[in-house]
Amino acid sequence: MEAGKLLFGHLKALIKASKKFNEQGVSIRRRLVLYWVSMVLALFLIFILVLNLIGTFSKTERELSAFLELQERNTSAALSNHLSELTAQGIVLSKEISKKMSNLLNDRGVDFDELNDNISLIAELEGDLYDSVYTTLNAGDCNGAFVLLDATANTGLDGSEKSRIGCYLRYSDVSTAGSSNQRLTYFRGMFDIARKNGVQLHNRWNPEFDTSFLPGYDDFMAIQVDRIADSFCWSGRMHITGTWEDANLLYVPVVYQGRVCGICGIELGDLYFQLSYASVKSQYGNVMTLIAPLEGDHLLLDKAMFGGSAGATLQTQGVLSIKDGKYFESYDSGSVRYIGAHKSLEHKTVDGKELVVALLLPESSFSSAVSSERAKWMIISFAALLLLLVLSFFLSRSFAKPITQGIRSLKEEPLMGGTVAKVGIKEIDELHDFVRALREKRRLAEEMPPGVQLLFTDFSSRVQTLTPMERTVLQYYIEGHDTVETANLAFISINTVKKHNTNIYRKLGITTREELMLYIDLFRRCGKIEEISYI
Repeated sequence: MEAGKLLFGHLKALIKASKKFNEQGVSIRRRLVLYWVSMVLALFLIFILVLNLIGTFSKTERELSAFLELQERNTSAALSNHLSELTAQGIVLSKEISKKMSNLLNDRGVDFDELNDNISLIAELEGDLYDSVYTTLNAGDCNGAFVLLDATANTGLDGSEKSRIGCYLRYSDVSTAGSSNQRLTYFRGMFDIARKNGVQLHNRWNPEFDTSFLPGYDDFMAIQVDRIADSFCWSGRMHITGTWEDANLLYVPVVYQGRVCGICGIELGDLYFQLSYASVKSQYGNVMTLIAPLEGDHLLLDKAMFGGSAGATLQTQGVLSIKDGKYFESYDSGSVRYIGAHKSLEHKTVDGKELVVALLLPESSFSSAVSSERAKWMIISFAALLLLLVLSFFLSRSFAKPITQGIRSLKEEPLMGGTVAKVGIKEIDELHDFVRALREKRRLAEEMPPGVQLLFTDFSSRVQTLTPMERTVLQYYIEGHDTVETANLAFISINTVKKHNTNIYRKLGITTREELMLYIDLFRRCGKIEEISYI
């Protein structure tokens, strides 16, 4: 629209200049050039307006909107399936743990609370649960699986109320999601279990979990479970104790005799998530995938999981404020703005917040792509304008050339003899004929003998002595009418015409009509008929 307004302003200026030229007087060629330039600019303005009407300059926004919609649909479907599969595996793991724990405790004739301080029974139980955790880890598209039970091997230690038994297996050296060369490590659990199964201890191994690092653990343990399938949740982004890694943990309750006695689940590590959901390349820049809890119209970045960013920077703290737009949403972190789209995953965090998947594209990257697209259109448009201007000058010159040649030939034509070639323009050729006749008339007048010239002058002066009616009769004779026709045209009788004829002959110094017609013919041949004509 800005380009259209600018061109419209130029067009108004040209019209104003055209009026000024009309007042001052401008050559045909300049007028024609001005006309063609004005027409070209008008056509160019119409061209720009049509591009605006058909949405050429908003095409980029619509294309990005369609691209984001497609990516949102594909990514949300893939991610929803991913999380749903992990949830299903977590539920299966919970049921297996409950079953194995129930069988072992029933066989030993002890209650769950008697696990505390019973190291041998804890070791036996963890040994039974190891295979289930290992199977879940191998089957799941994840990098960790765990089970945590609400008991401890030594209640006498400081902080024992936060120390809980269990088994936690993790993959280390994650380089590619699903890679077969990932190294299995034993992160939590009895040392003997790792040795028995030939698993290397993690460099931050501990025999028990520290629940103070598990978000919402105490609240989750207090929930009332009717169906395990309805009681799972995600921790949100959290730091894995003693490592440099962050992860999102799936919490699934472990139920024994109708009460929650522990949790099990799956680890979806930050690095693993980045490798699984790499940024998507587009002509507008790299689009990043994000899972984050939604609170009102804000995405919580401190609990978010980030896919591969390919150079995009987004802090793992603060919030992203969401604002609706015509084609897509905008997301503002306070320091960086993004555009994109988001959709609910129908999964919740441990504190009840809805998880959403968001696709984010840096606004600066998109603005650069838009500027490039518009620059391309402007280059094309101005190239077309330049071509039309060149064409207008060419057409103006082609049209004006025969006119100027014809006028120049009129100026250069000799007064006597010689001919002027036709230029093919009717008006110019007629002007040639007119000027040629005028020059011929002047030539005859200049070459006429003195006595003949005197005769013309004398006869013309005598015509001036005629009365208005006599001049009228003479005019009819000049036009070629006879006496009868003259009488009818003048609405007088023939006798009256004859009477006027007598007076005309006397005043002009002639005696017959034939002599009068001879004078008329002579005046006509010499180009002086207007000297005696009444009109």
